[in-house]
Amino acid sequence: MLRRVRPSLRHFLLERKSSTGYSSYFSEAKMSRPVQSRRLEGVDKNIWVEFVKLAATYSTVNLGQGFPDFPPPDFLKEALVTALSGENHMLHQYTRAFGHPPLVKILAQLFEKLLGQELDPMTNVMVTVGAYQALFCCFQAFVDEGDEVIIIEPFFDCYEQMVTMAGGTPVFVPLRPKAPENGKMMSSADWKLDSAELASKFNERTKAIVLNSPNNPLGKVFSRGELELIADLCVKHDVLCISDEVYEWLVYDGKEHIRIASLPGMWDRTVIIGSAGKTFSATGWKVGWTVGPNRLLQHIRTVHQNSVYHCATAAQEAVAQGFQRELMLYGKPDSYFVQLPKELQKKRDWLVQSLDAAGMKPIIPEGTYFLLADISNFKSDVPDVPNSDEPYDSRFAKWMVKNKGLAAIPLSAFYCGAHKNNYSHFIRFCFAKEEATLKAANDILQKWKQEKTRQQAFINSLATAKPSLCIPQSTPGTLSGLSSVIQAAKQNLRAFDERTQAEQPRLPPPPPARPLAHVPPASSPQGAGTGPLQPMSTARGGHGRGGSRKMAERGGAAPRPRGGQAADRKVDWRRWKQERKAEKKKWKEMKLLKKLEKQRMRELEEKRAEKREEQQEDRGRHYTLSVALPGSILNNAQSLELRTYLAGQIARACAIFCVDEIVVFDEHGEDVRSVEGDFEGIGRRGKACVQLARILQYLECPQYLRKSFFPKHEDLQFAGLLNPLDSPHHMRVDEDSEYREGVVLDRPTKPGRGSFVNCGMRKEVQIDRQLNPGLRVTVRLEEPQKPEAKVRKGIVVSSQHPRTVSGLYWGYSVRLASCLSAVFSECPFKEGYDLSIGTSERGSSVDEATLPSFRHALVVFGGLEGLEAGVDVDPNLEVTDPSVLFDFYLNTCPSQGSRTIRTEEALLISLSALRPHIDAAVKTPVPAEGRETTDPAGS
Repeated sequence: MLRRVRPSLRHFLLERKSSTGYSSYFSEAKMSRPVQSRRLEGVDKNIWVEFVKLAATYSTVNLGQGFPDFPPPDFLKEALVTALSGENHMLHQYTRAFGHPPLVKILAQLFEKLLGQELDPMTNVMVTVGAYQALFCCFQAFVDEGDEVIIIEPFFDCYEQMVTMAGGTPVFVPLRPKAPENGKMMSSADWKLDSAELASKFNERTKAIVLNSPNNPLGKVFSRGELELIADLCVKHDVLCISDEVYEWLVYDGKEHIRIASLPGMWDRTVIIGSAGKTFSATGWKVGWTVGPNRLLQHIRTVHQNSVYHCATAAQEAVAQGFQRELMLYGKPDSYFVQLPKELQKKRDWLVQSLDAAGMKPIIPEGTYFLLADISNFKSDVPDVPNSDEPYDSRFAKWMVKNKGLAAIPLSAFYCGAHKNNYSHFIRFCFAKEEATLKAANDILQKWKQEKTRQQAFINSLATAKPSLCIPQSTPGTLSGLSSVIQAAKQNLRAFDERTQAEQPRLPPPPPARPLAHVPPASSPQGAGTGPLQPMSTARGGHGRGGSRKMAERGGAAPRPRGGQAADRKVDWRRWKQERKAEKKKWKEMKLLKKLEKQRMRELEEKRAEKREEQQEDRGRHYTLSVALPGSILNNAQSLELRTYLAGQIARACAIFCVDEIVVFDEHGEDVRSVEGDFEGIGRRGKACVQLARILQYLECPQYLRKSFFPKHEDLQFAGLLNPLDSPHHMRVDEDSEYREGVVLDRPTKPGRGSFVNCGMRKEVQIDRQLNPGLRVTVRLEEPQKPEAKVRKGIVVSSQHPRTVSGLYWGYSVRLASCLSAVFSECPFKEGYDLSIGTSERGSSVDEATLPSFRHALVVFGGLEGLEAGVDVDPNLEVTDPSVLFDFYLNTCPSQGSRTIRTEEALLISLSALRPHIDAAVKTPVPAEGRETTDPAGS
């Protein structure tokens, strides 16, 4: 039975009129008192909110915001994936409020090296949600009502607002540009502090100074003299220094970034602020930190714990892994801290040349992501407006993003209100972008330059034809006057068209770029060409005057009638425009169809290639296994014969289990680094590492090559009695194989022919290249030639090639390490060891271990005193428990019957116990892009 629904209370109330008092009640209930706090007055506007919205709406190329559009390094992304998907579920929960322990520990180690200052990771380092929060905590912790904070202009815009919100008074001192000599291009180093002006800003109310080096937006790296000036004033007036150093690793042209906290008297009054986003090109992770004395950081921790309290655990774990890698590679070519600034310097030089060729005047930065450009030559595009409240560069940047599709940030945004118009003819570009992004920006700039060139040519033609281009005088604002002006303009344009058709003048090319005094020769991004930048050609269809002619040649709409043609016949302009528009649309559709067809064919070919690769059997072994053990194990042998026999047992065990690298480390601090050259002393205590390494190398070398590489030596006098390894690369003279080890002979060859190699065969092998005599090489033999041929033919390949392509075990390399930590830090593989296993009777049972997939595994064995002895004497390690150094700390022989297991026995037992776990971990082949490219044994 249907029931009629009664009106709801809401409908009943809405039906009632204001006479009931209902409407008036709610209108009177609105709050009239201000709700925002006074500290928010004047800080509600933000340049980034406005320009990010403009860039998203209009921009084709965004060089405004300071973030890379290329990915972070692979090792950092893999660390985050491991943190998120690994077995340690606690990485999804809260960690220590003031910083994840692994991250603060590695940051303390790094900054101890950089500052020469002993740091406590728990009191001298604090992790924040990006450098932005670190700045906020500093100002809230240190600035009181009435305190003055000195800010050097130009400055990152949040400094002023944060000081104001804390109740302080910002005091500004500008960097002043000085014109470079000899017409050179200006550099950020040409912007300098006036020492007297800076000193005048310090007084009894000054609480702190904010230093940003390298400086955003200018890119200036403050010199030692400038930093010493600031430091002296801070010490003299007892002032704090908040040092924003987020771009500390992005310094170019050999400049040095000096940390002000390292100067005399400054550690106790400085807070250093850093950013993983800028350091590892991962700005969205929002991981930052502060480093400083505990007397300052304790107050910052108070603000942190009462606001944010905690930062993302997984991101901190990944950043800690990234810093661990960089600390091991510190100063080496493979370090990301070395590679990133080199790559960005190339991008900087490319953008400098592009802007200079377009007519802007770039200021070459010494650091950061950014460079400034002087836009004074472009005022004809955007005329200045006298007495305008908005700075010129702000209006110019808005016009540029709307009309040209190129986003940049006005420099005036980085100045206080009183100084905005003093530096309003610069805009800031970000060059930390992909090559394709910079190429697109260059295309916009060069097209813009050509348009300006054509406009100038038109203006010049008007000047030369001044008598015939007269505009009648009329009263401004009247309809008749406006009509006459329009008619005169039409006549002028018609006359200009007739002259250009008759004379066909050629437009002058843009002026060549000035020499870059501060910029070394730039490397163009891939695909951009190797020569100097050239403006875009106007011969493309639809662009410039050539487009309509080409369209007519293709049989489309007729070109625009010019001069006498228009006078001879009446032209239906509407129809002509419609035909031209239709032809343009048709041409664009054809172009799009061709592009889509090319893309489809490309994708089809890629799928076919992937299918072919899948069909090919991958016989290679794409992982490596390394073993590290102390040389001191030879000291337990009583004679040279027993030492030699012990070394032979180790070599046999490693060959049986296909070990690719043996690392002999010194657990007594002898600091032996190399096995190359002529070594002294046999059988004496302390030379065990060298002797063990020499015997291992001797046994690995094929018999027919030993005379070439191992001259008579006392270490090897009993090595001939040892059992041979009988590895696949130890071949008999008539044994047929795809690969052979050989030594390059000192024999003359004909020009264009390769060297001769002794590969232990009846015939010598001629390889495909000229190499120095005496070099050991791996040769892939070609199919046998005619029996009467005097030599065989072969190709030199990497010593890894037999393993990675054919799955053959091809011997091991030997490396000496001066201490236990050097085993890890001097790893020959670019990615480092991604699986490390320590062996000890104190470890967990190997039966319970499940190994993850890996590329390079390392198994470390201790000596008579265990791994603890190596940890105790290592000057680079501050731990006492060796288990923290490894991913797995295993007992490979639980419930052993003997109280001791000798190292040579432990080697066989451990590798045998680990073998099924390793096989299970590597069942899934490593992707091709993940395979190692570094050869531990050399080529």
